[in-house]
Amino acid sequence: MATYKLILKFIILFHISWLLVGCSGIKEIQSEIYVTALGIDYSDNNYHLYFQAVGFNNITGSEPDIAKEPAPIVIGHGKGETIQEAINDIEKHAVNPLYYGHVQAIFISKNILDGQLDGFLDYFSRNYYLRYNTLIYAYESNIKEIMNVRGLFYKPPNLTFTYDPKEQLFFNTFFPTITVQNIIKRFYEPIGSLMIPSIDVTDNYWDEDSNAKKILSINGAYFLANQKLQGWIHEEELSGLDWFNKEFSNMKLSIKEKSVSMSIDHINHQTKIVDGKMPKYDINLQVNASITENPNNLARKEIEQEMKAIILAQIQGSFQKGLEINADIFNLSEKAYRFKSTTWTKEEIKDITNTSIHQINIKVFVKDGGAIKIIK
Repeated sequence: MATYKLILKFIILFHISWLLVGCSGIKEIQSEIYVTALGIDYSDNNYHLYFQAVGFNNITGSEPDIAKEPAPIVIGHGKGETIQEAINDIEKHAVNPLYYGHVQAIFISKNILDGQLDGFLDYFSRNYYLRYNTLIYAYESNIKEIMNVRGLFYKPPNLTFTYDPKEQLFFNTFFPTITVQNIIKRFYEPIGSLMIPSIDVTDNYWDEDSNAKKILSINGAYFLANQKLQGWIHEEELSGLDWFNKEFSNMKLSIKEKSVSMSIDHINHQTKIVDGKMPKYDINLQVNASITENPNNLARKEIEQEMKAIILAQIQGSFQKGLEINADIFNLSEKAYRFKSTTWTKEEIKDITNTSIHQINIKVFVKDGGAIKIIK
């Protein structure tokens, strides 16, 4: 009986020791470098990869939204004739192993968009560490400056809008979320345009500790068509896209000459194909709005007419800016390509001109005037 108990104890101890050995290969959290964003550029026949990393204590904690001191930002740089060579270059000189499972944003340079995007997408699709819902931004300025921008209140970069743009979308309606999956889906399309928002650094809006605070801001968008870069349009010139944004949540409109401010509550837009020798399109827009400011007590009908004029000018202006760079920024041609591909040739459908918009029908309804009753 004693021998049996001894054997049983030996078996139990053996299994416990086996479990402990099984944990010996697990890396400590602090022993890895957590890459939170990638930057990619192409110059002098070389790819340049930039890795933004933060310490583990900046990824989690009891109060992640409030930092007691500036979070350290680590930027790594590697280069090579291929993307993998650039990655190998920085990995060879990494103090700790790099972990890519936390990459949430990728910054792509104008040089990559202009002829090298296909190679990036090919590499991305073969790398199982990177996720298809990773957010994409374009840039032209210094990528290191972009990656070194902290959030307000000493927040680390991974707690700024570039990693979670939902709040920015709440105040910036033209700016859609673009992921790698969106780019792969649209880049190879024979019709329409792919829009990638561009990002830059500005210090015009906030002060921190009495000093101008640098923040990241969307300053416009690049447009690609037929796998080629068409050009860039400034954010202010893309206001017409606001009325086509499916992710619309909160939008403001001002009638500056009348000192009237509006909050847009609902947008419904439809694009209809008009048959003819060449495809044309009717744009139908229904907008419901509420008044947030009307010190001169402007009449409801006058407000509605003023809004129609502003919306029409914004749509026409953005459409013309798209034509200047040969980009179908509203993707009107996609409608004809999907539903009328036998009526016109692909080249005819792709040919977007000044006459492609047949008419724009805008209906505006101002449903209330806030606390003060407005004149009907």
